[in-house]
Amino acid sequence: MLSVKSRFLAGTAAVLALVSAMPVLAQDACLGTAEALHLSDAQAEDIRARGLTFGFLTNNISDDFSRTLVAGGEAHAGALGVDLIVNNADFDANTQLSQFDALVQRGVDGIFLTAVDAGSIGQAVRRANQDNIPVFIVGGAPARGDVVSVMNAASYQGSYDATAALMDHIGEPNAQIAILGIPFALQTIRDREKGVLDAVGAAGGQIISLQSDFSQDRLLELATNVIQANPDLKGVVATWSLAVNAATEAIRQSGRDIAIAGYDSEVPGYMELHSGETNIVALSGQQAALQGRAAIDGLAQVVLGATLCEEIITPNLLVTAENYVEMWDIQYPGVTPPWAD
Repeated sequence: MLSVKSRFLAGTAAVLALVSAMPVLAQDACLGTAEALHLSDAQAEDIRARGLTFGFLTNNISDDFSRTLVAGGEAHAGALGVDLIVNNADFDANTQLSQFDALVQRGVDGIFLTAVDAGSIGQAVRRANQDNIPVFIVGGAPARGDVVSVMNAASYQGSYDATAALMDHIGEPNAQIAILGIPFALQTIRDREKGVLDAVGAAGGQIISLQSDFSQDRLLELATNVIQANPDLKGVVATWSLAVNAATEAIRQSGRDIAIAGYDSEVPGYMELHSGETNIVALSGQQAALQGRAAIDGLAQVVLGATLCEEIITPNLLVTAENYVEMWDIQYPGVTPPWAD
């Protein structure tokens, strides 16, 4: 588990130093990248003097992405003197609604949200709008209510690139591919699946199964069943971290040579690549630490009167056996690699 908050600050310094060399944006321009959201020294001092409180609502903390996202946000909020209230919904939409309403009732200065369900959270977002509380969301705009921006990783492109690497590795026409996913009703999840479908189609492959679940144990069952039912299966694409773990274990238990591509590069995936004995061809890594910091910066910019662009995209990393050491340092800045312990 990644839990050392202070390391995120030192580890990202080299990347964020580049921001100081960027030209100043025009006053009426929207801020559209994580780098553009970065606060100047004067802005940071202004925020420290305000005594702000932000809410940080996550749909789960069962994977490294979510834990790293929260840790990045907590570390940066602490450096800015912002009181950060973190709540985990554990994949329960009703729990998240209650947590959101509690923040609104408390009168926080801003809310950052990774939604369980973009449809149901809309009613809570509207209540925040009525109280002039800015809401910054990851994954997709709510069905109702207004948010200051939607932040996303490069979901489509990341899935496409990892799947294309898988298909190149397989190198056979009409290769049978199974998809193992997550049942979130979010645009970013649909974008991941679309990236997989397009990459498989471009390579002349065929999708034989698309199944999803929140539980790694259930995902392991699904992966095991599809492997047993399809003797010609050539590859599995897992569209989130626990699906990557489940696919890896199911294929190991089967004893078959089935290639894996995944969306999310987390500790188990990195350790697989480090082992040198893995079926993983490529993983698409979200930069969770960068997103956690950008969440705090984005809300702070809104408090200071800035306008965020409707969508803010953070780039993904394509992680392979050839570059995993370099990619770890970028994705988890300042954190000791697990293979070094």
